[in-house]
Amino acid sequence: MNIKSNLKYIWLAIALSSMVLTAFLWFGYDSPNLQNAIYVLNVFVLLLSLPCSLFAVLVVALANHYLGIEPFSSEGIYLSTIFLFVTGLMQWFWIARFWSPNEAMFQNLNLLDAKID
Repeated sequence: MNIKSNLKYIWLAIALSSMVLTAFLWFGYDSPNLQNAIYVLNVFVLLLSLPCSLFAVLVVALANHYLGIEPFSSEGIYLSTIFLFVTGLMQWFWIARFWSPNEAMFQNLNLLDAKID
């Protein structure tokens, strides 16, 4: 197996790890090491889902500007992790079906090879 075929599963493992650690942060285990681990996992999630993850970067920047949510605060971690997860999920499990489908888009009719009886 090559890494390209397993890339969405690698993304899914990293993204789920990031969501689980964010749940720990949500339920009160507040630690600078936990926040740093979530930051690192979010960077990997961002890089593995790059075309669509730019939307999450835009949402976090707009939330910082309009709502005053700092990206490195707890609320910013929740926002960025959830948006990166949702946009990556859409990219890898919905949009990717149209980028590289497994089956042929059109059926080959072989009209030139048809026998006329």
